[in-house]
Parts: sequence; C-alpha cells; structure tokens
Amino acid sequence: MSEAFTPDDAVNRIPIIKLWHLLLVPIQGHITDRQLDQLSEGLLNRIHETGATGIVIDVTGMWLIDSHTCALLSRIATSARLMGARTVLCGMSPEIALTLQSMGLDLPEVKTELTLEEALLGLGIESKSASQEDDESWLLPSR
Repeated sequence: MSEAFTPDDAVNRIPIIKLWHLLLVPIQGHITDRQLDQLSEGLLNRIHETGATGIVIDVTGMWLIDSHTCALLSRIATSARLMGARTVLCGMSPEIALTLQSMGLDLPEVKTELTLEEALLGLGIESKSASQEDDESWLLPSR
C-alpha cells in the first residue's frame, strides 16, 4: 500500500535542476529511503520529458552514503544509461570514498569527478575561456 502524499514531501524532495541538456541533482545531508525512491522515479521521468543526455549527481553536501543509497544510485545510473543519459557523480568526500571502497561497492555505470565543474566539463559544458572573460561583448544582445 503506497503512502499518501503530504505537503512535507514537496519540501523534502531532492531538487532536479535542468541545465541545457543535463539534469543536476544536488544532494544535501542525510536522505531518507522515501526521498531516494522519489528521486529515482522523478529523475527518470525528467530524462524522458526533457531528453536529457547527462545527469550530474553532486554529493558535496552528503555526510555519508550507505550501501542502500549506493545501490539505488547505481540502479538510477543504469536506468538512465538505458534511456541515453550518462551519469557523473561528483563532490565525493574522502570519508565517503573510503566507506564505499571498504564496503566493496562498485558503480559501473557512474563516472566520478572531484568537482561539479569537472563533471560539467565531462558532459560537454565548456567553461568560458580567459579571452571571453575580458570581452564583455557577450553581454550585449545580438541584432
């Protein structure tokens, strides 16, 4: 039997942010099994709706990742790959990396990067070059 939706569910949802052809999922603090289930369903639906070709899951704000969370992230990545979207996990702390390694967990469909910037670069988002930083003409509307 499924639980009824409550107003708290909307507040406690993990955000899924569309950036160009990507979906960004910033995860903060401790997440519940219910939030993970909502994320799984919501993220796969957003891939289908938007045609996203990449997902960035940023775990910079997480304190720990348990085996259940890791397994679900792996299933999300595998499902996303079947739908044509690559998954990059970024922002992993040394403690989380050591925990995952000591548990013997593997994320075969997930690429990892140290920072969000590196994750975006890996999925085709280019940073502004130094010459563009000095040239502010990009601020002007084109005619």
